[in-house]
Amino acid sequence: MPDAKLYSLLPHRRAIRLLRIKSGTGKKGIQITLETFDLDSKTQFTALSYVWGDATSQRKITCNGHKKLITRNLWGVLSQLKKQRFDCLLWVDAICINQNDEEEKSFQVAMMRDIYKRAAKVIFWLGEQGRYDEDAVNLMREFFKRYPKRLDLERNRVKTLKEMGLSYFDQRWYGWASLCCRPWFRRAWIVQEFLNAKESVFMSGALEISSKLLVHCGYATGVCVAIREAVLGHSTGAHEIEKYILRFQALRIYQFADDIRIFDLWCWSQQLEATDTRDRVFALLSIQTAVNMDMIDYRKDEATVYTEIAIKALSIPVPRITSTGNTVLTSTHRVHTNDMRRVSRFLACKFRSPQSSNLPSWVPDWKPIGFWFVPLTRYYTGTATFTYPYDHAIVKDKTLSISGIFWDEPEIIIDSTPYMDQLSQTIAGKDSDNQKTAKYMLDWMYQCYIEAMSISLRSVEKVDSGRFCRAMAFGVHLEKTVTPDKDYMKGFQALYRKFESLTGKARYHPSFLQSYSEPSCHGEVYESRFSELSAGRKFCVTKKRHLAWVPKETKPTDRICLLAGCAVPFAVRPVGQQYELLGDCYRDDMVEEKGLEIPREPYLFEFL
Repeated sequence: MPDAKLYSLLPHRRAIRLLRIKSGTGKKGIQITLETFDLDSKTQFTALSYVWGDATSQRKITCNGHKKLITRNLWGVLSQLKKQRFDCLLWVDAICINQNDEEEKSFQVAMMRDIYKRAAKVIFWLGEQGRYDEDAVNLMREFFKRYPKRLDLERNRVKTLKEMGLSYFDQRWYGWASLCCRPWFRRAWIVQEFLNAKESVFMSGALEISSKLLVHCGYATGVCVAIREAVLGHSTGAHEIEKYILRFQALRIYQFADDIRIFDLWCWSQQLEATDTRDRVFALLSIQTAVNMDMIDYRKDEATVYTEIAIKALSIPVPRITSTGNTVLTSTHRVHTNDMRRVSRFLACKFRSPQSSNLPSWVPDWKPIGFWFVPLTRYYTGTATFTYPYDHAIVKDKTLSISGIFWDEPEIIIDSTPYMDQLSQTIAGKDSDNQKTAKYMLDWMYQCYIEAMSISLRSVEKVDSGRFCRAMAFGVHLEKTVTPDKDYMKGFQALYRKFESLTGKARYHPSFLQSYSEPSCHGEVYESRFSELSAGRKFCVTKKRHLAWVPKETKPTDRICLLAGCAVPFAVRPVGQQYELLGDCYRDDMVEEKGLEIPREPYLFEFL
């Protein structure tokens, strides 16, 4: 029966539909009623958060006397609630929104933040109960009693399970891993649904799990190395579970955030999935208070949506200083911002891929790229400022104009290995072909070392082993270090030795490795920084004899520039008199949290 018979036009823009499950025997199947209510009224209702599941696998229910098809996963939720004699009003997007009406869908989706905020309770449905779920929850409860606070977890980051009073051989870790891998945690919409819920509970079949407990223990999996190893060790899908762990961490962190930047939303979106690629933006916009929900419009195509959010990320109208020193207001067709870090962080989200060809080069692509790409502005937060007057950021006709200078050029670019984008799996020994990968990485690391050391032969510039090892970790500070260069060298050795343990002795060794036989207390941090930041980038030597990392699409004919207000340099590609933005770069003279003051007159770059 066509859905058109179920849905009449909503009376106004704040109206919603709510359903009620009819009680009765299972012989009649699932029967529901659907009614219209004012969202701003005091009507009490529960909202459901779930995974739609396979759209081709459907079951029938009866809605207001008409047959309606829903996904098997949603049918499972309603069936479980019926067994529990759930008689409250319920909001379910697939039923309460007319999915065939694009206009209604747009304004209803724009209201979802309010819907989840106004719900008396939100149910997060994880699916049918698994065999080990109850055991996992019991283990989580034991752990939570020991470490009830977030700070407690972070203090135990490097402790062993034995020191934490836990056993690696406890089979309940398998259930813990299984819960972490539920498809619910990769949905794009979970962020707004979770953060806007004032009261919530997770359900795995009939098993109810406290939201506080599950998210707390998921966060523990991310920050406590021993727990992560235990969970990974009891899981057959180690690569996938690493992604889920990151999602857990983000949920826990965002609980404490007053507002979330569009930059952070883009980073978060890499780990999420959506059937409609526009939902990767729409699902996250509702937790960004600076964004007008009117942007949500399913009549717009993907490129338009991505470009509009990019302009929004840059757009705060402010006064600007002219070359004569006078202050003028920007015209209506120009967009300026006085938040320099806003521009820096957002442009650093740019990862160029063949899929992005229909977008302006400066617009971040929200589609998944197959690996975890970390913008350098996560660690480098300073800004570049000019002593001369400059225009900071102007957007007109999809062209971004921003002041900057040419800073350097790539000279020797060392191709990244085909395995670097998934390097964390090799380091953990979880890659299915890690012996081949490790051998490739050892040869690659030695090639980088030789090119770095050869700088001293080609110029008066001196490059020592400490500088090289620091550059391989992108110059990011190691924790509690007293002798930085020595600790960078120990960290590099730990990484090198780990690859050797996977493949046997390397053919070549950087000479300095022989000096450090003791294990490094910073090895895990060094490995982590290298694996997360090298993904999507290539190591290179620049014409000014610096060690650098550039976007993987960079060619020797490209340029490295500093842009006004940006914390990191960017690789750009000349296209006639204009440029394409390739992505952020690292150079070995960069310092975390330290800005640059540039006493040169800037050039106005126009990015297509």
